[in-house]
Amino acid sequence: MLYFFKPSSPKNYTDLGLLILRIGVSLLLLTHGYDKFLTFLEGASDFPDPLHVGARLSHALAVLGEVIAPILVMLGLLTRVAAAIEIIHFLVVAFLMHAHEPLSEKEHALLYLLPYATIFFAGAGRYSVDRFFTQ
Repeated sequence: MLYFFKPSSPKNYTDLGLLILRIGVSLLLLTHGYDKFLTFLEGASDFPDPLHVGARLSHALAVLGEVIAPILVMLGLLTRVAAAIEIIHFLVVAFLMHAHEPLSEKEHALLYLLPYATIFFAGAGRYSVDRFFTQ
């Protein structure tokens, strides 16, 4: 146990930390996307359209960013691609959806952006489907 607290311990806990981060942040994000997923087939003619691509496509992109990509990140499948989708998603939310609002309104999106940026650069780690395919 003491090795855990040493700066250069022989045990590497990074993969476990990445697993906890991937699953934790993605499970929290799924709570935001669940309702969007349930109403996906009904369409969303009144859904916000910050990219000016139409409300239905914006709704589909939100489902991609809040349901499909988080599931991929949790599994560690196409992790960097899914994390890139999340980064784009939260940049849109923070700087287009809440463009003229104070930082307090952007904060939620930015707090999701940071762990996905970390996952993007660090990768999925050992405990992932990606690791299985790259061995």
